[in-house]
Amino acid sequence: MEITVKEIDAPQFDYSSEDVVILPHNYQSDEGYEYHSTTISFYKYSRDKLDIKYFTEPEMLVEQRSGDWFGPLLFISSSALLQNPELVSIMCGVIANYVTDFFKSSDKPNIRLKVIHKETKTSKLTEISYEGGLEGLDKLEESINKVVSKSNKDE
Repeated sequence: MEITVKEIDAPQFDYSSEDVVILPHNYQSDEGYEYHSTTISFYKYSRDKLDIKYFTEPEMLVEQRSGDWFGPLLFISSSALLQNPELVSIMCGVIANYVTDFFKSSDKPNIRLKVIHKETKTSKLTEISYEGGLEGLDKLEESINKVVSKSNKDE
């Protein structure tokens, strides 16, 4: 399992939402947004369980052929977390359930996932990258919560 946390510089990305937002993996581009091929099925699965929406309607899907699950790039703002403090926990639970259903025949699926957190007042972006199995999703949740609590202290 590997979790990487880093601040990213994306001054042209000025976006905020009260929902979890599925971003295209090239969200810093001006056009031609591309989503991972699992995005649509993940959205359909999670929309009844989580307040989630697309950044833009997916028009172009990128397929990665692998035994890994390449999850969508998820965006969460601090204002969304103020509205729903349990959002990170719910999101990680939905991811775990989706991947379990998606890999019914596999014992240990490998998950690749990125979450972008935006501290609303300063517009600082932090990227949390996760690669590992289902058993490590609780560590992803901890990492996201650390980033969120740190940005709340910085306000």
